[in-house]
Amino acid sequence: MAWLMENFKVLQWVVWLLFALVVWALAVTFVKKKQHIELEGRVSEIELTFTHQRDHGALAKEMSDKHESLAKDVNTLETKVDELPDKSTIHRVESDMRELKGQIDGVEKLLGHISSQVGMLVENEITQHK
Repeated sequence: MAWLMENFKVLQWVVWLLFALVVWALAVTFVKKKQHIELEGRVSEIELTFTHQRDHGALAKEMSDKHESLAKDVNTLETKVDELPDKSTIHRVESDMRELKGQIDGVEKLLGHISSQVGMLVENEITQHK
């Protein structure tokens, strides 16, 4: 007991030092309240991007339905693309259109000539009946 009384101040400092060391270790190890609140907000944001296990069945069915719908759309598009004319058909149609344009231009000139002749005949009939 005498030793304890003689070294009380030293023991007191050692106990305070150990206490300070424990407090420092706890402060480093555990999250502060402010950081905890920030982390809680981040975790809630992340939770919004995930689904619960009970929702996976409904989501899987919905995705399956969308997949089937997309597959039908792709099949429809493939059918329509297969029905499109090929390069040679388009070239043939373009050639036919050029030929028809040439024929229409010829008919237009012919109609213009006929129109002028009809106009002269009508004018001739009008002048003879006066």
